[in-house]
Amino acid sequence: MEDIKEILCSASFYKQGYFLNDKFIKLPENVKKELRVICVCLAEKIKGIVIIGFYKDDASVYIEVMNQPEDYLYDEIAAKYEVGFVERENEELFSSLSLWYKTFFKGELR
Repeated sequence: MEDIKEILCSASFYKQGYFLNDKFIKLPENVKKELRVICVCLAEKIKGIVIIGFYKDDASVYIEVMNQPEDYLYDEIAAKYEVGFVERENEELFSSLSLWYKTFFKGELR
């Protein structure tokens, strides 16, 4: 079974780290910087792990948040709220990323 998601970037509050998938290194620098800020700030705010990526079937952008199993102070409800806020605030960026993914990875032109 083929994976239905592709990770673009992630950040961890626990490890104080950020990751950008090498597959997307050709993104414009300003977009990479913006993604880094979004990902790291969200991870810090929710005190957890953030993953931003694409659904392969329709190229839409997704944001996942999670915690380490032993972190009992993690607030899942507040984290989901923050994700909704980030999605609304960055709707234009995520729409552009989706179009970029469709064009350069799926070969679709619209």
